[in-house]
Amino acid sequence: MKKLTQSMVAMTMLVGGALTVASPSMATTLKNCYYLFPNTPKAVSIAVKKASCSTQPGVVATSASATFSSILGNNKASDHDRVTAAGVTLAFEGSSFVQPLISALDTVGGTAGTFWSPTNAVNYGTYTGQGSTYGRNNVTGGALTVGFSDQPMTNANSAGTVPVGVTTSDYAQLPVALGGAVIAYDLGPALDGLHLSAAVISAIYMGTITSWDDARIVSLNGGATKGLGKKLKALPTRFKMIKPLERSSGSGTTFAFTDYLNAANHGLPTGVTAGPSGSVLDTRHWGATNFLGVSGNAGMATALSSTIGTIGYLEYSYLLVPYNAPIDVAMLQDKAGQWIKPSLTSIQNAANAGGSSITPDNFSIVFLKAAKNATTTPVWPLATYSWAIIKKDQSANVDAGTAAVRFLDWVIHYGQTQANSQGFVPLPFAVQNYGRHQLMKVVNGSSVLLTAN
Repeated sequence: MKKLTQSMVAMTMLVGGALTVASPSMATTLKNCYYLFPNTPKAVSIAVKKASCSTQPGVVATSASATFSSILGNNKASDHDRVTAAGVTLAFEGSSFVQPLISALDTVGGTAGTFWSPTNAVNYGTYTGQGSTYGRNNVTGGALTVGFSDQPMTNANSAGTVPVGVTTSDYAQLPVALGGAVIAYDLGPALDGLHLSAAVISAIYMGTITSWDDARIVSLNGGATKGLGKKLKALPTRFKMIKPLERSSGSGTTFAFTDYLNAANHGLPTGVTAGPSGSVLDTRHWGATNFLGVSGNAGMATALSSTIGTIGYLEYSYLLVPYNAPIDVAMLQDKAGQWIKPSLTSIQNAANAGGSSITPDNFSIVFLKAAKNATTTPVWPLATYSWAIIKKDQSANVDAGTAAVRFLDWVIHYGQTQANSQGFVPLPFAVQNYGRHQLMKVVNGSSVLLTAN
């Protein structure tokens, strides 16, 4: 078996430029014209270059003026994203997909030594990754300051993402992480890298493929007399039964998984559309009879590490945890037909293929083809963004709201320099800019909370 290792990135800090809203009319445009660190998964240091200066119309400024200087989000001593009031308590929870990154960047439990260092101690509970549906429901229900979800709230193209009675325009939603999910399994030693097509994966979850030595799997892996196909035929009988894993509660990773199968045109259950992560896709939907339910990506990783015959869908960064190293990962076909394994490069290629117009109504980047060199550029078919959701009106607790938007702005700028080390890809420039625009909509009355002074 191969052990997937972390790739580190040496990134250059955000320097120079300014982001300005001048608003005598209270409804002018927001310019983004500032320097950004290069977005690359390679472990190299590259000179800073200026991002293109563009104007996004229709972003309303609700204060007389708000000027973002180059210090905002650069993590230096003068970075105002690190300024907080004393005694602030923040409640963050939700997606287990983004848990490794957020847990690395925030001050979990108020402990020292983490990356975000605000002027005053900020109190947190421990981020446990209870799932995207939990994050959405509890930020809209008022129990969370920020909810994290891999599937943002939208009325446009997915059912089950907007809690009852919620108006999505009351919330700012922004991507905070870019990662990938994998199809993983446990078959003992020497069987890493099985080829599994979307059709085969769907058939496993639908219960029409129940054994690892099924002819369709063997055929994809060299046939019965050579390669991994031969090893599948030689598995002990007790290892041959396939045990599909499913998430036991609403899950953004489940959304990405079903979205991938749907985009690849292979067999979602009858009556089920991609992305119903407000409910569980259990055996009543899928058709297989021997499912094992697990809680969160951590639960999925544990089951894949300890139960022979299992198959499941798992966030890529969980493979970097030392005791998860033995988990075997399938090779998947991208839209161009190449068989590829997951990597930070192929995940970034998926974001590149998805383009810059990422919004809650247009966010899926699964099963895409590269715009150029499609037959040679590997594009991971199970890539996805993870989102933060925060209420726009923070008048009930201004100090907490201010600290939250400053933390999130820091995460989507300097915090992205830590993305590779946690198994994620730094957010593209346009997505970082979009996120800052969304945070500018979080207010106390007529005052924008995200300012540089």
